[in-house]
Amino acid sequence: MNTKIYCDESISSIRGHLEKRDYKYITYPKFIFLCGKGFDKNIRDSYWYSNRGIIHRYINKLLPDSHIVLSEQMWEDGFDNSIDLLTFEEFLAEVSDAIILFVESPGSFCELGAFAYADALFSDKLIVVMDEKYRGSRSFISTGPVLKAKGNGSKVLFAQIENGALLASQELRSEIITLVETIKMKQSRINKRLVNESENIIYVNSFIVELLELLKIVQPISVPDLLQLYKMIKGFKSFTFVKRTGEKFKREIKSGYILKLLQNSGIIQEKDSHIRLSNYKKTQNLMLKYHGNAMERERNRLICRKYRYGGLV
Repeated sequence: MNTKIYCDESISSIRGHLEKRDYKYITYPKFIFLCGKGFDKNIRDSYWYSNRGIIHRYINKLLPDSHIVLSEQMWEDGFDNSIDLLTFEEFLAEVSDAIILFVESPGSFCELGAFAYADALFSDKLIVVMDEKYRGSRSFISTGPVLKAKGNGSKVLFAQIENGALLASQELRSEIITLVETIKMKQSRINKRLVNESENIIYVNSFIVELLELLKIVQPISVPDLLQLYKMIKGFKSFTFVKRTGEKFKREIKSGYILKLLQNSGIIQEKDSHIRLSNYKKTQNLMLKYHGNAMERERNRLICRKYRYGGLV
């Protein structure tokens, strides 16, 4: 489908279903961001034997519908000119329901410092896992960023993370089980958008749900056309993403980062430069309000116009 051949009638029909309430409670894709020691991508199964791989499999057994996020799989060289890795990880942390950080390498020390000193923004999401031998330690890591993160409300746990016996820690297993049970029942009150006098401002978490919702109606569609159609329906010329607090990111967050997250998580898939949902039935309605099978009828009308006229003319 191509936005250049959308007629005013098609756009007006979809816009007529825009949700008028400022917020609603919905379920939404659950992302868990795992941070820790790097792994060798050239060695088969090296990730699955790492602490992150072990906890990944454990979480998937408890909550198969969860999506595990790894910055290594998300970061692209093409991002370098527009965003730094720390800000990119801040974006990943913002869209995630939980952040589990294994303090086990110089890179993870830096991540810990970044999250611990992010003005308590991620304190309710962060779970810091230290090696058991550092329990009671007075090291800089323990009395610096770890203590600050704990003071801001983050969980600090201990496990045997250096000898492969990670899940021997009942403390860690219990925390993960509690986390999973909380996420299972979680429904989010997501504001649709914030608008100030000079620009359209949208919560990044809200945008994810809205984009999937629109994709459900118009798939398959190219990314540029999907984004243009989104702006046409919203009545935006442009928009800026913000955090759940309404605060802007230090660097601009682009739609491409979000689409990369959705594709990497298997929520969307690309074929012949067009994207579609992997399982459209799980998509929730936030931006649009349809009753019964009205959304399916809307989609059927669009598809019929496409094949009858060679596009939505």
